[in-house]
Amino acid sequence: MSKYQNNKYFFINQEIALSASQYPSIKHIFPSSLGIIFIGKISTSILTNLGFYINKLFNSFFYKILFIGELEIPSILYERGIKKEHNLLNQTFKKVILQPTNKLYCIIKNLMKEHNINVGLGLTDLPIYSSNDESLLFLFGESNINHRCAIVSTHNLIPQFNKESGYNFKDGNRIIKEAIHEIGHIIIGLEHCLTADCVMRFSKNIEEIDNKSVNLCEKCQSRLNEVRLKNNF
Repeated sequence: MSKYQNNKYFFINQEIALSASQYPSIKHIFPSSLGIIFIGKISTSILTNLGFYINKLFNSFFYKILFIGELEIPSILYERGIKKEHNLLNQTFKKVILQPTNKLYCIIKNLMKEHNINVGLGLTDLPIYSSNDESLLFLFGESNINHRCAIVSTHNLIPQFNKESGYNFKDGNRIIKEAIHEIGHIIIGLEHCLTADCVMRFSKNIEEIDNKSVNLCEKCQSRLNEVRLKNNF
């Protein structure tokens, strides 16, 4: 991890205008800088391992990885665009509040602009749904290629009994895999891989996340190398 800043930032813009539309054909310039932001209650213990795997898999794609802070969604914005749904992924009967991904993208984009960051990754413990397709509930993560940012929700990645005591090895691996997966989309596109153990394979539950590796398969590595060649590095 190149640099850490543990200041808190508060998103006060009341307008949620960022489009969730995604454009796979958009051209990005690499090497680039990556900013990581925590939204909600996320343990910073994940940062070291996450930085290690980002640097390992996307070697030389990011000349700087910057932790740009922790924040809570201000109360004035908290209920904007929310959904209340039953969490079918962990079989609870109580409805929970889901946040729209475009609200979180706005937070990430504002901080990216403030810190002159090209790519942004948000980690949150809040359950989320897709602003691009509101039927997609309790997402593990989502990328917005057009705006070069992604969000990963740990809400259903960590068992309830681990949320207070901290992440164990398996919890941390799930978060890292999903973070790598979403960054991979920003770099090589929205297509999911069909290789069983590739980190770019789509996972519909935590068992499928656990069964895949943290690495790219040969095909996805080749796609990554093509991006590297196009950007001449």
